[in-house]
Amino acid sequence: MKVSLRDIEVKLLRALVAIVDEGGFACAARSLHVTQPTISQQIQRLESIVQAPLFERTRRPLLLTPVGREVLAHARRVILLNNEVLGRISTLGSLDSLSLGCSVHFADGLRTMLSELAAERPQLKCSIATGLSAALADRVAQGELEAAILLGIETPRCEMLGRLRVAWYGPDSPLPEEPVPVALVSERSALSRRIIETLAEHNVPWRSAPWCSDPLAVRASVRAGLAYTVLTANVHHTDPSLRPVPSGTLCPDPEPLPVYLAFSPSAREPVIGAARSAARAALRDVPLGPP
Repeated sequence: MKVSLRDIEVKLLRALVAIVDEGGFACAARSLHVTQPTISQQIQRLESIVQAPLFERTRRPLLLTPVGREVLAHARRVILLNNEVLGRISTLGSLDSLSLGCSVHFADGLRTMLSELAAERPQLKCSIATGLSAALADRVAQGELEAAILLGIETPRCEMLGRLRVAWYGPDSPLPEEPVPVALVSERSALSRRIIETLAEHNVPWRSAPWCSDPLAVRASVRAGLAYTVLTANVHHTDPSLRPVPSGTLCPDPEPLPVYLAFSPSAREPVIGAARSAARAALRDVPLGPP
């Protein structure tokens, strides 16, 4: 059986809602700034579309028919969604700049993020700062950044995006040294703390590799086979020079770390929406589990 498709204009639904909320056709006309005959015509059009009367016209006060009550319930939802869509588009168009921080652990996703922002929001000027999450969180709190994608650092105003799976990287076979050298970037790093906790939990003797002071140095030491560290579980897919440690060589991989999208105290809806879009693009290829 072929079903004929009929569209209902939002203004017809607004007329129905106004009649019910205002208590009659005349009051609805005044609230919508139209004439009463216009309201009557709109209801007639709506009834012709749904092919059923909406009001019990022989009754006073004015009462809805069963079909009218059903249409009214849907009308309120359609009007709400219509308003949300228009409001969302309005806020997106009003944003012309965004300052965003991104943890160095997600820097590989910046190209995808910037490409998508340029295609979807060509008017948006996005400035990016990369670094350790703790330092980025400080800049967000001070208002220097409007938002930031952080690893393991929770702020007063943030939302969790998921949990990042991580894995050990380093030499293929155990190093003859003991304690084993481990590359850490900072005592304030949530990832470094998780590494230390995991080693302690499994009673692995270790020492901090002294030449590792930033993320680039950490990766260089791992590539050279001089130390172990923990990185995103799939980073070797894009950088084959980083080798996952075979199971049983060191200790089990650390538990996943939470990933947060943090906002400055003054961030408003346009900034929040743009930052969410940017974060989705930046994190698309990382192994992110549910919150």
